[in-house]
Amino acid sequence: MKNYLFAIATVMILSITPLSFADQRNYDLIVDGNTFDLSYDFDGELLAFGIDTESKSLLVGTTNVNESTFELSFSSEVLSAENDEFVVLVDGAETNYSVTHTDNNTKLSFVIPIATEEIEIVGTNVIPEFPLGVLAIMGIVSAATLVFSRTKLMQFR
Repeated sequence: MKNYLFAIATVMILSITPLSFADQRNYDLIVDGNTFDLSYDFDGELLAFGIDTESKSLLVGTTNVNESTFELSFSSEVLSAENDEFVVLVDGAETNYSVTHTDNNTKLSFVIPIATEEIEIVGTNVIPEFPLGVLAIMGIVSAATLVFSRTKLMQFR
């Protein structure tokens, strides 16, 4: 009798656990030597995540997708939008989405149809917004140009 009650209690606890929690998958997005953890869930296979700095967007490649809800959780360092006004494109068509925030993470949820291949989430800021390396190189080139131009002028006086 005790084992029977234990089995029933175990089944009840497992049935209460949300399935999305069990199916959550992670992806390590590496950009300029920094690693960002992206958590996602949908009924299909992930090909890859990528960043497009020019369009300030996060790109998602998928395959073998069944109609499902795509849930993505990421750090606001990866992608952010003023007033949470992202643009979510599923195979080029804009779709509705919902946004929630926890700590420093943003969670987007939206429906994707069967056979979805590409998802693009456009924000207003994406990593790296303006890499410090480029700024340093521009400073060095400017300083070298200034020094070179002054020494050339001194020779012709």
